[in-house]
This record gives sequence, C-alpha cells and structure tokens, in this order.
Amino acid sequence: KMAVQAKGLYDFDGDKAGGEISFRADEILTIISQDVGEGWWEAKKANGEQGFLPEAYVQLITNSGPPEPDFPPPPAPPSSFPASIPQSQSVQSHDSWDQPTPPAQDNWGSQQSNTEAWSQPAQPVPPQQPAVAQTSTTNNQAGLPQQQSYEDWDDDWDDDESSTTTQEELAGPGTFGLSAPNRQKPSGDPGKPTGTVSKRFGSRFSSFAKMGGDAFLLGQNTAAVPDADRKPKVIESSEGPLWLQPDNQYTCVIASPKKESKLKGLKSFIAYQITPTFSNIQVSRRYKHFDWLHERLVEKFPCIQVPPLPDKQVSGRYEDDFIMGRMRQLQQWMNRMCRHPVVSQSDVFHHFLTCTDEKKWKIGKRNAEKDPFNGGKMFFTVDVPSTPLDSKDVEAKLEVFSKFSRNMYESNSQVLNVMTENIKKHQGPYKREFQKIGHSITNLGKAFEMDAYPGSDKLTAALRNTGQTYDEIGTLYDEQPKFDSDPLTDALHEWKGLLSTWPDNINVHKSAMSKVKEVQKASDEGKMSESEAQGVVNRADSISYVTLAEIDHFHKGRVNDYRVMMKEYLQAQLEFYKKITNKVEDTLRYYDDV
Repeated sequence: KMAVQAKGLYDFDGDKAGGEISFRADEILTIISQDVGEGWWEAKKANGEQGFLPEAYVQLITNSGPPEPDFPPPPAPPSSFPASIPQSQSVQSHDSWDQPTPPAQDNWGSQQSNTEAWSQPAQPVPPQQPAVAQTSTTNNQAGLPQQQSYEDWDDDWDDDESSTTTQEELAGPGTFGLSAPNRQKPSGDPGKPTGTVSKRFGSRFSSFAKMGGDAFLLGQNTAAVPDADRKPKVIESSEGPLWLQPDNQYTCVIASPKKESKLKGLKSFIAYQITPTFSNIQVSRRYKHFDWLHERLVEKFPCIQVPPLPDKQVSGRYEDDFIMGRMRQLQQWMNRMCRHPVVSQSDVFHHFLTCTDEKKWKIGKRNAEKDPFNGGKMFFTVDVPSTPLDSKDVEAKLEVFSKFSRNMYESNSQVLNVMTENIKKHQGPYKREFQKIGHSITNLGKAFEMDAYPGSDKLTAALRNTGQTYDEIGTLYDEQPKFDSDPLTDALHEWKGLLSTWPDNINVHKSAMSKVKEVQKASDEGKMSESEAQGVVNRADSISYVTLAEIDHFHKGRVNDYRVMMKEYLQAQLEFYKKITNKVEDTLRYYDDV
C-alpha cells in the first residue's frame, strides 16, 4: 500500500490548542486517519507536525510516497447521536456550513485554555465551510507511517514515528471514539463525491468528543473490556462515592541523580534511579521519560487529577542545588501518583516503574500510546455502583466544588507568593540586617580594646561574642528556608498545579451532562428510543461516579497534605527560633562575669 497524501485547497489556520494543524493552499500533507469523524481527518505535515484538519479543505492525490507496513485500519465506530438532536448552549449550529462556497480568509481564532481562569471557554464562530469536490476514493484506511528501528532506545525512543504527538497536537492516530465521517453524496452532480464538515459540534468538534466522550456515552466500543477483578472500582459510602483502595499499595524512591552523557560527551542528561517497593528493582529514568509518562496519564485518565511535572530548566540544570531540588519535586509527584488507587495500578505506570529491557520498553510504549481505552473510553474500564444518581444533585455538588477549588487555588497561590517573598527576605534583608548589627557591635568591641583599663577586658570579650552571635543569626536566617520555607513552597506549588487540573476535569462532566440533556430531549420528541436514551443516562452516571470519587480522593489528600506540611513548617520554625534563643542566652551569660 502507498501512503495517502492530500493537497490543501484553501488556507486553514487551525486551533493548535484543539489539536488542529494549520496549512496553506497547495501544501502537501500525509493523511494518517480518515476515520476521525465529523468531517475531520488526521494528517501530518512535512515538518512532522500532526493534528486534525477538515476534509473539505483538502483533496486526495494519487502520487503518494513509499510503501508502508501492512497494518489493518482502525475500525470505524457505529453511528453517533441522531442529526436531529438539538445542540447544547455552548455549541452552535451553522447552516451556512452546508453552502458550497469557498471560505473567506479564515478568522476562526483559537480556543482559549481555561486552566487558570476556571471558566468555560468561548466557542469560536466559524466562517462558511465549503463543500469541496474531492478525488473519489474508497480507501478508508489510516496512512500509518513506517516503523523505524533505533540503536539508542534511551535517546530516541520518544522520537519514534509511531509515537503520539504532544498535548498541543493531540495524541495519536485512530478514531478517538468519534463517529465515522458523513460520506453521503449531496444533491448535485453525482459524479463528484463531496466531503463536508459536520455542523453537529459547531465550528469544531468538541474536546469531549475528541477524547472519546461521545463514544463512551453511546456505548461504542470494539475492544475487549478488562475482567471485573482488574477494573478500578467506585464504591458507595456514607460520605458518598469513593475509590476502593487496592490491596497492593506501594511507594517509590527516587535517588542517586547523576549526570550521564552519550555521543562521546556531545549529549548530557541527568538520570534518576527509581525503586518501587513492590519489586525493589532499580530502573533509570530521565526527565523526558517522566514527561512521556505524564502525557500518557493525562490522555488516558480524563477525570483523574494528574498534576504537572516540575519545570524543565535548561540553564543551570547540572548545578547540585537544582538537581536535588528537581529530584525532591519529582519525588513529590511520584508519591502522589503512587497513592492514587487508579493511576498506581495502571499498566502504563507499572511499565514506567519496572521495564529495563529495550525491546519490551518499546512494545509497552506503543501499547500505551495505542491503548483502546484512552480518554473517554477509560470509563468502560471502571466498575461503578448500579444505583442511579440524581443528575441535578450531582451538578449542584460539582458547582459547589468548582467554586471551592477556585477559591482554594487563589488562596494557595497567595500563600505561595508570600512565602516566596519571605525566602528572599531571609536570604537578603534579614541576613544583612542581623549581620550589620553584629558588625557594628564587633567594631565597638574593637574600639574598647584600644584602652587597657583594668577590668574592661571581659566586657570587650562579651561585646565581641555578641557581634559574632548576631553574625551567626544572620547566617541562620540565610540557611533556614531549606528547612521550612522551601519544603512548604514545594508543596504549595504542587497543589497549585494539582488545582489547575480541575477546570478541565469538571468540564468533562459538564459536557457529559450537556449530552444527556440533548438525548433526553430527543427521546421526549420521539427522535431517539427510550432504551437508547436510558443507556446514555446510565453511562453518564459512570462519569459522575468517577468524578465524585475523584473529589473524595482530592479532599482526603488535601486534609492530609496540608496537615503534614503545616506541622513540618511550624516544627522547623520552632527549631529555628530555639537556635536563636540559645545563642542569645549563651552570649547573655558573658555579661554576668563583667
């Protein structure tokens, strides 16, 4: 088979945050998948950039590139919601999309992130979409790039062409649980097959659909669901839904960071040694391995909190303080993931913690990237109670929690900023002022030394000791942050990142509830059978159960973490002021002998 290629018919400025790519008219692109759905395809540009594009903006060409491996195409899921289902408030219908007019200069704009704002992103208003004549083809297969072999798995594993793209590009080829594209020919010349961008999701198909949410709600699944005993489980309790804790809980230790190099020293990196308690086998991982794991977890678990990794600093990254500081932050991140009852038991997490073989690493890597239960389909793999939930009660609880998490984010950030400034004061003004006092008293003692008056020598010694004491107190202020403020700000920074994930997680639930309302309305109007609508409602309950269980897990972690971090901070403060008190008491005794 040959790689499927297409030529741009118009300029298209994609929404990068939504996983779309931009291209110009006449630009040649490699089509990776024609089964994305909603009139969208997945493609790769010549520079390797990968993402979604509207099929109506490109035309398939026949002179494709080198032969590719003989892999079967991903199966197309069954049909999606009926076309007559009304749109939710956040999704607009645009009849003008069906008009066969070429687009004007594109001004769709980009969809803004709501990570910091805790607000629903505004949907961009689209221009008229064309119904463009395309080269007739029956090839419904994704154009899979050729596999490559690499000699250095540690260096090039994440450059493998079979790997998924970054979060900005939206990961992975395949259907993403979306419905198959509308391949019906419109009225007009029957000899000109035409592709159109579906208007069901407004200007661009929703992020909920992209991550497979619609596929789950509609029960679209072609992969074998894990056995019940291997499923994460949500249980009911007097406090509400919560995750059932696994029997095999464990911890991991990150230690022994060391600078390593390859290519005869041309490439350097820091490797960390990780040892899980369930195996006691040490594995070596670089920061980019953590980065890969983070991307996989975020993609696989849409309603589970996966906090950001510590920033990857380039300048000064081999300085001891930075290396130890980042290792401490990676340890915090790892501790949190090990404590999560779902993440800690996932295959991709265990693969990261245990794999030491190159070939097995690549196999596990590709399995994780092509996991059929990534995104919205993850809910197929969760065992939830059969008791129906009151959707209004759930939405009210999530509204209260959304306000709480927003306020907590702002307050946590305020404390973090104040503590960061306090660290600077400890190592700057506070240190200088105490040492300035010490220096002035020491100079006074030196002045007294100039006179040999009998009996004043003890006073001179006391003054010199006092000056030295204040100088040492200044040094204590300089060194103290690493005992109290640094650990506290690390914890506060981690929680800031953790809190920043809630808007997206809550929006997954909001999108599901929006779809449920559409389905219920369609059922009331006789446009969807009652049994089909009830199936959607039941599956939406799974999303609600998972979200509520995750909120419970969040609160348990919040209570424990803030109790520990504040106790440790206050204990360190107490030790700090005890040291100062002891030094002042010691120097005070010098004056008793004067």
